[in-house]
Amino acid sequence: MSTTIRGWTPKTTHLLRCNPTFVGGQGGYDIIDHAFGSTFPTHLLQELQSHGWLDDPTRGTAGRLARSRTKMDVDLDRILQLSSLGDGNGRSEQGVRGDESVFISRQVRREDSFPTDYPLLHRLISSVEHTACDRLGGIANEMNSDREFTYFEFDTGMTSVQLAKYPGNGMAGYPRHCDVGTTCRREQENPLSENEKGTHGRILTFVYYLTPDGWDAELDGGALRMYSSRNVNGREKAESTPDYWDVPPFSDRMVVFRSDCIEHEVMPSLRCDRIALTVWLYGRVRHRMPLVTDQMSRQTEIQSETSTGSFSSESPCRGFSIDTLNLPRPLPLPEVTDVTQDNYKTIFVAIPSYRDEETWPTIQSLLQTAHHPERVYVGVVWQIDTFSPEEVQLLTHGGNCTIKTQQVTASSTSEWNLHTNFRSITMDYRQATGPCYARHLAQTLHRGEDYILQIDSHMRFRPNWDAYLIHQLKKCHMPTSLGTPPMINYSSDKPRAVLTAYPPNYDAPDGPGPNAETRGTVLVPWKFDADGMLRQKGRLLRSDYTDNDLANAGNDSNDNIPCLLFAGGFNFFHSNLLDCCPYDHKLHGLFFGEEISMALRLYTHGYDLFSPPLTVCYHQWKRNPRRTRDFSDMSEDDQNRLASQREASLEVVRMQLRGLGRGLGRHRSALQFRDELGVDFDKCSLLPDCENGKLSAEAFVDSSFASLITNSYHVASMDTSSMDFSEINAISNL
Repeated sequence: MSTTIRGWTPKTTHLLRCNPTFVGGQGGYDIIDHAFGSTFPTHLLQELQSHGWLDDPTRGTAGRLARSRTKMDVDLDRILQLSSLGDGNGRSEQGVRGDESVFISRQVRREDSFPTDYPLLHRLISSVEHTACDRLGGIANEMNSDREFTYFEFDTGMTSVQLAKYPGNGMAGYPRHCDVGTTCRREQENPLSENEKGTHGRILTFVYYLTPDGWDAELDGGALRMYSSRNVNGREKAESTPDYWDVPPFSDRMVVFRSDCIEHEVMPSLRCDRIALTVWLYGRVRHRMPLVTDQMSRQTEIQSETSTGSFSSESPCRGFSIDTLNLPRPLPLPEVTDVTQDNYKTIFVAIPSYRDEETWPTIQSLLQTAHHPERVYVGVVWQIDTFSPEEVQLLTHGGNCTIKTQQVTASSTSEWNLHTNFRSITMDYRQATGPCYARHLAQTLHRGEDYILQIDSHMRFRPNWDAYLIHQLKKCHMPTSLGTPPMINYSSDKPRAVLTAYPPNYDAPDGPGPNAETRGTVLVPWKFDADGMLRQKGRLLRSDYTDNDLANAGNDSNDNIPCLLFAGGFNFFHSNLLDCCPYDHKLHGLFFGEEISMALRLYTHGYDLFSPPLTVCYHQWKRNPRRTRDFSDMSEDDQNRLASQREASLEVVRMQLRGLGRGLGRHRSALQFRDELGVDFDKCSLLPDCENGKLSAEAFVDSSFASLITNSYHVASMDTSSMDFSEINAISNL
């Protein structure tokens, strides 16, 4: 699994290629804030505590941290005349550290279960390795052959990871030093031979802070002091370069610097424990001489390096451009949209993608139809065959496309920045365990955007979808046109509500087309399957019901349709929902059961669910062979393990439906949910009229849905009055 660290810019790459002598003495390191998201440090701490690495006060368990660098270590260094952390030519370390630390060994990190046992730690380590190799590796710099430059040859098999805590007693620090050592004294699983020393040393250091929120730089201390040293080799006296910068250890901050030439010091923490994860990358630092010296060529390169990185004709997408896009009718914009504060709201779009060639066209449709594409941030979880270079290239890069947002949006200057607005995680599809884990990983890519849109990887959108969804969600704090008040009084800025529905079908590659269905759909119960899981379907609203009863009720009235069920492939909500009801990453192998579990959890946490009165997007329900898995490539033991995981996940959902188990809130009960839904989960039976949801039968188009199942490959040309998309959703395997 891999992703790119958010906030890594061309400036970061440039600074790390430079020695401290350059860039005004400030080269060799950079600071990246909001590297993984505001909630990531807390969840990572919980993950480390649950596996016994850190003390867990709630359970009364002690962690594995060991005291580092005591006075005895200093005395022993003097006796043995050990040199500093380095290659044997530096000065001695005379200071007492006083921190507590432990290495998370390579043996632990190489276990097959590590990605699922430690999803957040695995993501952090993979992010570091992937970003460094992608932005600083030799291959990434082949185009820079017209000048001398520095690149890195990484050996990720030697990556070291250390967890350290500096107690907040004002006494624990780490003296000034340089991380140029070729091995770590306390991690000897793969010691270097004599002829390798000096060739595969530490070359990059990544420090990620897990400190409490609200850390005060002055009162709490604990800064990482970075010295502006002309000491390129790390071997001159410390006193020769007194200039420094103090970097406070704010939560979710990552500091990256050259291990071979940056001296640094950890200042004592004064009030709170300072916890950090450090990842060291090993390898060689290489220098390439210029092949050409043409000044005009160099000027072109400089302009390229400082560009915004917006989509161009060489950006990812495949066979899908604005010239061939068949757009349905635009969604209505709210009044005075140019001056409303909604224009400044950001949206994070979470997309799990399972070997799906439609992913980049989906992203392109998002951006081409957004009213403000520059405020849309996309996070993709690629589940692909990582052993197939062809598939990696095809799916994650997607070929060529052109995204010219100004041809669709109202603004002629809107740009979508690939470097800052796109994030991804890559994992081998053989490690995939179903939609819940994938959607959980996608949610971890959130970086504080105001709203979250969760979708599948094969969808198309109507113009103005972003402005429309924000406006519709803000209406949810008011009573609906049906007279239904919200369950809880909440503000329009942070509505405790979710917009969700099963979208109509589209056929690739042309898309839904200008005559596509625009009426809204509402989720209702359908039937129970053999596992006791409730299946649901989307029913199409009458056009006169939508147009007359809802659309004409006023621009600011709540014309959304109340419902109780949840669509995993299309839901829109304020990001504060993640604080109480994120996806459960422990529900493995669960396909049917995902949506009813989330619907119940949201209900008990006090969230009201609504269907938009108009269709916002379209879903490809046609089966794609690549998006299925027959498990023939798995051993019998692995198949049995997956079956056990699936049964355990089903049991979790069954317990939730009884009002027991994890993930439920306290605002409303499971019994209230089943009564309001009109379903008996114990007897697996539906009560009369439950198929109408909270509406009358006259609200829906009156026709049979039976033809959709037998002709599910041609939904777009059919009457979709009572759409059971759940059956097809299972086939598509997300």
